[in-house]
Amino acid sequence: MRSVKKCVVVGVPDKANLEKPQAFVVLKDGQVASSKLGNELQEFVRSRTARYKYPRQVFFVEELPRTSTGKIQRFKLKNRQL
Repeated sequence: MRSVKKCVVVGVPDKANLEKPQAFVVLKDGQVASSKLGNELQEFVRSRTARYKYPRQVFFVEELPRTSTGKIQRFKLKNRQL
């Protein structure tokens, strides 16, 4: 989508201990985070991938946590240590 700068999806266990995808999205400058945009992103992914792969939740963040070498620290997102 044109409003997304960067995005990462991580699997987070739910109450039944099943992995559910959650998306963490960094928006481009000038874009505003909203629940409507989150729903649009979910529908965008749902229409292009298998139904079980779409993110159940979308979180808008200012930046993604990275290591000194530039890799995304998924464990921080998984545990929501932002």
